[in-house]
Amino acid sequence: MPKKDRLYMPPADSRKGENGRLLIIGGSGAYHGAPVLSLLAARRFVDLLYFYPAEDDPQLIGAAKAVPEAIVVHDLIIDEADCVLFGVGLDGAAFDANLVDGAKRLVIDADGLKRVKGMIPPDCILTPHEGEFTMLFGVEGTEKNVKEMAAKHHCIILKKGQVDIISDGTRVETNKIHNPGMTKGGTGDVLSGLVAALACKNDRFMAAAAAAKINGHAGNTLMKKYGYNYCASDLANALAESAAKLYGKR
Repeated sequence: MPKKDRLYMPPADSRKGENGRLLIIGGSGAYHGAPVLSLLAARRFVDLLYFYPAEDDPQLIGAAKAVPEAIVVHDLIIDEADCVLFGVGLDGAAFDANLVDGAKRLVIDADGLKRVKGMIPPDCILTPHEGEFTMLFGVEGTEKNVKEMAAKHHCIILKKGQVDIISDGTRVETNKIHNPGMTKGGTGDVLSGLVAALACKNDRFMAAAAAAKINGHAGNTLMKKYGYNYCASDLANALAESAAKLYGKR
């Protein structure tokens, strides 16, 4: 287990696959870009990166295969993954959320949140924005409510907003590192991909808190270079540099 203020460091004698195996489940014909952005965000932080398309759509599968590090699979390899990210770009794809119950670690985002309303898996990480938080819990996403809902449902919540609120029901951290350029479509998919990648080998609460800070730092770095004229894929590609600056080179 890494120190509290340091992300997991791969041991010198480690082999391929021992430093993170991530499975991303999602996508649809309507939203083939969302899981691709999660793949781009995660690819520098894990050894092996798998994608299971929730819908058998050629455009979706082709887009995922365009990410060189992504391995597109057609069998659910839940047991082989250190962490599973579920829900990005899911839209109306016919996928049973109960199929991810056996995941060692589970991150749920976007349309996946709608699928688990009323049956939130224990020990998972939820990454809702304000509207999704209210949909899930029926209350506003205040710091008090985020902490209470995390405790009630035995999960970790990263509530996204101008101030991100992260809680495991006991601990609470906030992240104010943001800029308005991060309102662009796809930036949430980038964040969830990073959360899931870090959750493969780190404490889940630290993974969520560190991902929020790294994501915000990357956005601010891009703003200094380009103003607000950057996009979600730029953000994904800037994560590794920000992680090194904030947490040291892994």
